[in-house]
Parts: sequence; structure tokens; C-alpha cells
Amino acid sequence: MTRPSRFFPDGYAGCTAREVALADGSQLRLVESGDPNATPVLLVHGFGASSYQWRFALPALAAAGFHALAPDLPGHGFSQLAFSAGEYSRVAFARRMWQLLDAVGVPRAPVIGHSMGGAIAAEMAWMHPERTERLALLSPAGFGVVPSRIRLLRAVPDALAPLARPFASRAAAHLVLGDVYGPGGTWTTRDEEELLAPYSQRDIYRALLRTVKEFDFRLHTNAQLATLPLGTLVMFGTHDAVVRPCDLAARVALVPSGQLVTLPRVGHLPQVEATDEVMRRLIAFLRERVATAAGAH
Repeated sequence: MTRPSRFFPDGYAGCTAREVALADGSQLRLVESGDPNATPVLLVHGFGASSYQWRFALPALAAAGFHALAPDLPGHGFSQLAFSAGEYSRVAFARRMWQLLDAVGVPRAPVIGHSMGGAIAAEMAWMHPERTERLALLSPAGFGVVPSRIRLLRAVPDALAPLARPFASRAAAHLVLGDVYGPGGTWTTRDEEELLAPYSQRDIYRALLRTVKEFDFRLHTNAQLATLPLGTLVMFGTHDAVVRPCDLAARVALVPSGQLVTLPRVGHLPQVEATDEVMRRLIAFLRERVATAAGAH
């Protein structure tokens, strides 16, 4: 579970990493940035990724006066990978995110989720609305349809999962990144290395396969959308080929005072492809809530 020192957050000033033990005994790796006494913000990454997805968001939030918290999800990155069957569900992920906040002494926080992490963030809000300060969802599962190839993986026996290890190559990373970026997106050699780094661990293949089998990637129902937090912000790139929006405007309209932002020529990684625009909007969104809360007291 120890990540080589040459990888993230190495080279990102003000970003540090530590291991956090949860109440259930599991261990998660947490990358954070900013004053620990500042307003906390939880960042939840997507399927098959890690906290590296937030490499630009972490320092931007810290510079804006927030304490940014970006864990590697259970079964991902360099967090604990092996869990019992049934522990890779959306509810299980959300429960452990709240346990993480408990472990670092955060009773209430805004939550920002990307892709599968967007569905986890929504589940967190349904689980503990009183603890969810604000909710922002970037390219979120639950508001769009995931590729059919993800669903086809459910037929693969767990025992065969490690056989995918030889395919974790630079060529594979190049193909994955080409799929997630929009038409103007570019990436670096380090981006490929960071994507591949966790895949040196044998157990990650079973963990990801179990996630595919257990996680609820379905569209949120109208009733669920109607119970998301007031003012929930949803962002999508117009060229997202990973989570394809489905009746997006109508779905966001079902959220109480829901806000929709579309980003031209951006693919599945808005926080990376359009960092300045996305962070400007997110910081304004977070400050609006903080100012409102302060005024209420």
C-alpha cells in the first residue's frame, strides 16, 4: 500500500499524503492541501483513478483558503484494495467517505465528486444530508450512461481478474487517456505513469472488477434527484464520451435549484482539461455557501 515517493503528490508544492485508519479498520490514502483549520472540501475521484485526478484542484482550493481532502477510494490507487464481497457498492463507498471525514475530525463539508465519484458524492448526500455542506458533481455517473463494455465485465469471474495485469502498459494508458480527454485535450508522460502506478498491485484488478459488479451505475431516479441538496452544481463537458449525458437539462431541473454548466470541447476530465474555468466556478460556488452560512449566524 506504500506508494513510491516519485509519484503524486511529489512535485506539487503544499500537497502532502498520509494513511488514515477508518473506524471499520480499513486504511485509505489521503492527499491534502491547505490550512488544516480552514473550511474542508472533500474531493471524490472516479472509477479506476486516484487522487491524482485532483492534482490541479488541490492547490487551487488551498490558495483560495480551503483545506482540500482527496482520498484514493477503497479498491483504488494506493488505498486498501481487498474487501469482502458486497463492500464495493455505492453505499459502501459513501459510508467509508463519511468514515474518512470522521477520522480526520470533519463533521460537515462540501463534497465534490467526479464520474463514479459523483454518484458516490450523491449517495453521501442522501446518507447524511445534514453533513453535506454543498454538492458539486463533475461528469457524474447517475446523470449519464456509462459505456456498455463496463457492464459486460460483470460476466468475468473474479479469479480471472489478475490476468489483466500484462495489459497495464504505456500503450493502454495512452488509449485510456485518449478516450477520456476532449478534442483539444493533451497529456504528459507523467500522466501516463501516474495512471499506471497503482496497477503494479495484483489486488487492484479484483477490486476494480468487484466494483464493476457491485456499484450502481444506473441513472438516478426522479425521486432521488428531487432529494439532492439545494443548489447542487452539475458540470459536463460537451465531448464527454465516458459518461454520456442523458436528458441532462431535464434531470438537473429536478434538483431543487439545481445548476448546470456545460463546457465546450471538454471531455470527461473538466477539472484537468479546463482547470481555470472549473476552479473559478467551484470556488465561487463554495464561497457563496460559506458566505450564506456565515450570514445566517
